[in-house]
Amino acid sequence: MKRNIFPYDFTPYYPMGIQPCPMYVDVANKIYSRIKDIGLDKPDADYLKKQIAINIAIYFEDKMSGIGLWNAFTTKHFQMYGRLLPFYDDYDYLSPDDVNKAEVELMIWFVLSREHHDRFLNPLALGEDTADAIMEVLGTYDEVEVNDGLYDYIYNPVKADDYFKLKHTLIWLRRSYLLCSPLSDERMDELKYEYSQQFTKNEAIYYAETTFAMTTEIGPLALPAHIWLAEMYSASEMLGEADKLTSLRYHEQDVFEVTNAGTEYATLRDSSGEEYTTKNALRYVFKKDTYVSTALVKYGEQPWEVNGVVIQSSKNAYDYICQYSQSLKQSYEEVYPTYMKRTGGKRLAFFENKRQLSGWLQTVMPEADINELNNTLPDTSITSFISKKAGIIFAPSIIHAIKSGDNPYYKQCDKQTLHTETMNALLNIEAMHPELLNYLLENQMLQDGDISNKTPMPLGNQIFTLNIDFIARNHRRHLYHDHDF
Repeated sequence: MKRNIFPYDFTPYYPMGIQPCPMYVDVANKIYSRIKDIGLDKPDADYLKKQIAINIAIYFEDKMSGIGLWNAFTTKHFQMYGRLLPFYDDYDYLSPDDVNKAEVELMIWFVLSREHHDRFLNPLALGEDTADAIMEVLGTYDEVEVNDGLYDYIYNPVKADDYFKLKHTLIWLRRSYLLCSPLSDERMDELKYEYSQQFTKNEAIYYAETTFAMTTEIGPLALPAHIWLAEMYSASEMLGEADKLTSLRYHEQDVFEVTNAGTEYATLRDSSGEEYTTKNALRYVFKKDTYVSTALVKYGEQPWEVNGVVIQSSKNAYDYICQYSQSLKQSYEEVYPTYMKRTGGKRLAFFENKRQLSGWLQTVMPEADINELNNTLPDTSITSFISKKAGIIFAPSIIHAIKSGDNPYYKQCDKQTLHTETMNALLNIEAMHPELLNYLLENQMLQDGDISNKTPMPLGNQIFTLNIDFIARNHRRHLYHDHDF
């Protein structure tokens, strides 16, 4: 058999210095050989088939080596939704130690979806024939290799007891076969650029990776890395370590006032007035009545510790951030109730065009420049939402999809428009703010999509509705959450 996939093709998914077992490279080549002629109507079909083969081979290695990443997914999915897998609801039990056709189908969908995260692909129309062919390949292996190197990298008890040793595992998880995503890569690029303005290239990468690992949700369930790892530890009877990861706390980069500093500990006050007792490992920096910019982490029973770069700051910088934080807090406390009073307690409003919107805005925001605001909005139907932190959020061209008793335009369109607007509301990260999306999901206002765009039917709508929150999490990842609040 001619090789088309090589060990270096697996490298992006593994920790530095760790390789897949040779057997699983062979598995990937056999899978690719079986599926390379299967029809896939995509311009990059051959690349996608290789990615399917590689990712299924790693999934197989995960199961056979007891890595536990896939099992963490099914466990968390069950906790969140009461089912082990999305879309496939006829599986009451899945062996944690063996592969399964439905899991293979879902893994195919994951690969294709992360390459096309801006649209929804019907998971029940993509992978059945391909999954059958793949399962035949996997069934030919009576004896399997175990990746002890990867297992020890994840489950080393010495590493698991020390956050700063464990951090490298948390950093790696975003690149793992199940949790990786182009959206995560884009976020990493943003962070690297931000840190590159102050530090060398290697320092910028390290600080960006550290920040990402602690602040960014990853994987198809949009969970932070430490929650994924906590579930893996829990399943491996590392319960103490799992508890420490579950309760891991992080304070993002801020300017702190050092209010007290001893030989062992220092007390830092952040810009909101909260105080944190931290190890004073930097006695030459943490001196009483000085100011520093840093991030903090708390792991288990340990006190807070510096997590990344420490930069000396000033009282002026600290006061400025305090004033900014206070003004935001005051805005949150005043603007939302004011707007809600003016709308009679209604958070949503619907307008066919900007002329209708202007009249509403003059009532709700008489102090604002309505003409300037109108110039920034498209000339289309607009949905307005009273936000707890942003004042008002606007969402264009989804007006027919929002199921609300106050929406006179709901379903006043053809079926294709209704489906398109529903999926756009769910997946378009630029058009739909996370706070509004979660409000619509929580109140069941986006229930008219279908898993199939070409042949919608009642069953397709039922499957879509049952999995709508999962679909949003999988396609949006960290952008499912509102990080501005």
